[in-house]
Amino acid sequence: MLQALKSARTGTSYWARSAIYADRSIIVLNKPAGLICQGSEASSENKSECNKFDDLLRDVKQSFDLESLPYPVHRLDKATTGTLLLARSLASARQLSQQFQSRVVGKTYLALVRGGEKSFPARSGEIRDALEFSDGRVSIGESCAAKFAATDWELLASSPTAPLSLLRLTLHTGLKHQLRIHLAHSLHTPILGDNLYTRSSISDKIAKVTQLPEKRIFLHASQLTLSRYRKAGPSKHFRLGIGAPLPKDFLTICKDAGIPLDPTYVDGGLYVDGQGVDDVPDLEGRWLRKPPVPRSSPLVR
Repeated sequence: MLQALKSARTGTSYWARSAIYADRSIIVLNKPAGLICQGSEASSENKSECNKFDDLLRDVKQSFDLESLPYPVHRLDKATTGTLLLARSLASARQLSQQFQSRVVGKTYLALVRGGEKSFPARSGEIRDALEFSDGRVSIGESCAAKFAATDWELLASSPTAPLSLLRLTLHTGLKHQLRIHLAHSLHTPILGDNLYTRSSISDKIAKVTQLPEKRIFLHASQLTLSRYRKAGPSKHFRLGIGAPLPKDFLTICKDAGIPLDPTYVDGGLYVDGQGVDDVPDLEGRWLRKPPVPRSSPLVR
C-alpha cells in the first residue's frame, strides 16, 4: 500500500496526478472540468470524451498497482470540478454505493453565482422544490412525476465591485442538475457560466473585473464526508472528510472580484470527525498533496 502511494505521488501518469487521497478501500480524485464520468458504455456521440474516463481508470489502476480497474461510485456533471470517489474493489464499491443511496454521504459544493449580497433573502436557507425531467431538461415541477429534491445554501461572501457571490451548498439529494436548477429558478442566482438554465447576459460589472473562460460552469464538489470504521478501539465509527482544492480559474475570479476565501477551500484537506489530519492510520490512508495546515473543517457534516 505504501509503495502504491509513493508511486502515485512520484510517477508521470497524467490522470493519476489528480489523486488527492487514497487508502486501502478508496481513491479520491480532484476532477477537472470537462471530464465526463462515464466510460466506454456511454452513447456513441460522446465516445471520444468518454474514452478519456477509460484512460483515467487505466491510469489510476497502473499508478496505484491495482489488480483491476477502480470502480466509480458516483458521478459528477461534465462541467463540475472536485471530489470524485473511486473504489479499489467491487465489495468497497457496493458498500459505498449503499452510503450514497441511504444519504449517509455528506456532499458539499462551492458555487460562484450571479447576484450580489442583496440578491439573497437571508444569509442561508433551504430549497425543497421538486424537479421534473423531460427530454433531458430539468425544471421545477409540481406534478405527480416530480421528484423530491433538497438543497441547503449559505452565503459565504459577495464581491464589493460586481454582482457575484460565493455560496456553500449541501446536496441532500442527488438529482441531475439539481444545484443548477435550484439556484437559477428557486433562488434566482444562477451559477456563473451556466447558460442552460438562464438566458440573461453577464453583467458588464462582472466583465469589467474578471475574464471568464468559455464553456466553464463554476460549481465545485468541495468535500465528501463518508462513514468509515476502525478495526479496534472503543469508538470504531468515524466521519472521514476529503476536501478538494479549488481550481485555479475559480481562485482567479474570486481574487479579481474581491471575494475572500477560507484557506480550507483553497488547499483542500483531510478530516477525521472535523479535525484536519495528514493521514488516517486506521485505514492506511494518506493525503497525496502538499500537507495542509491542520485545521477544523468548516464543511464537516
